[in-house]
Amino acid sequence: MFSYKIVLIGNFGVGKTSLIRRFVENSFSEEYLSTIGVSISKKTIDNATIMIWDIEGHTEFKPIYKQYLLGAKGFIIVADLLREESIEAIQNHIKLSHEVVQDAPICIALNKSDMPHTLDDDKLSSIQNLSESVLKVLKTSAKNGDAVEELFLTLNEAICKQLS
Repeated sequence: MFSYKIVLIGNFGVGKTSLIRRFVENSFSEEYLSTIGVSISKKTIDNATIMIWDIEGHTEFKPIYKQYLLGAKGFIIVADLLREESIEAIQNHIKLSHEVVQDAPICIALNKSDMPHTLDDDKLSSIQNLSESVLKVLKTSAKNGDAVEELFLTLNEAICKQLS
């Protein structure tokens, strides 16, 4: 049995907390509650106990931000399919995660896929190719659960392979 830390990174309001809540508790709330600082959840699956760190979206300019990333074995970078600036920020989030933990596996969640959006397959491919560390780019919905389990399980599988 492995125990490790993953960190969700992304702009404010992209759905990081909602994705975690869907994965850990299989629940969803329409109520928006901004994370302040960091919130830590835990879930045990098959061969691992995952400590899931949810970091507030405005933290990247604070000196303590990189401290939150230390010790992470993997990252989930979350963007909002309805907000282009959050998708454009993915590259910066990848760069930041690499500065703290080189070559950690990354999954990218393009969240709110239950809403009408205009992201095409070419853009999806370009996101996949931003880094060799990116395992998978998934269109997710914390609201209806689309691809949420796959997101976390893909990252878990890659981390467990590295740890064994």
